[in-house]
Amino acid sequence: MANKGPLSKGKSKSKSAKPKDFAKIKNKVGKGKKAATNATHTDYKVKKVQMPSQNALGEKGEEVTHRKNTTTFRERSGLGLLELLAHMGHHSSKVRRDAYHGLHELCKEHDGVLRANLARILDATATASMDPTAEVRVAFRIFQAWLIETIPQDAVSAFAATLALQ
Repeated sequence: MANKGPLSKGKSKSKSAKPKDFAKIKNKVGKGKKAATNATHTDYKVKKVQMPSQNALGEKGEEVTHRKNTTTFRERSGLGLLELLAHMGHHSSKVRRDAYHGLHELCKEHDGVLRANLARILDATATASMDPTAEVRVAFRIFQAWLIETIPQDAVSAFAATLALQ
């Protein structure tokens, strides 16, 4: 039985030569797993776009101050006029209240801001008297009382209809 002839029941060459479907690839020790031939590559590279002409602090103007140890809200936050006016429509009542305090501080320190943007400020503050939160209405009344005392009489008469509704 040791002699295997042509009629023996051993493996034939034709059977082992056929390619196997779903054959498991054996990895060598210490080598990483090979990527599949149909793998999708999802890696990407990110590059920053540098636009030095659009500096956010340059857009705020000279009325923004950046002091570390300050007691006022506006100086701590470093907000300019446009940011304060945008915060007046914020969903949080504390942010709206702080926006009125910040606007009051900004207009006190830089009276040119008030003269140049009076119409914009009055339009943004038009609905504050009907705010559902009492602390926002109080902050608005303080700002409005100061505003009426500060601006000239002819400017008050130009916005009399808006101020009468408030």
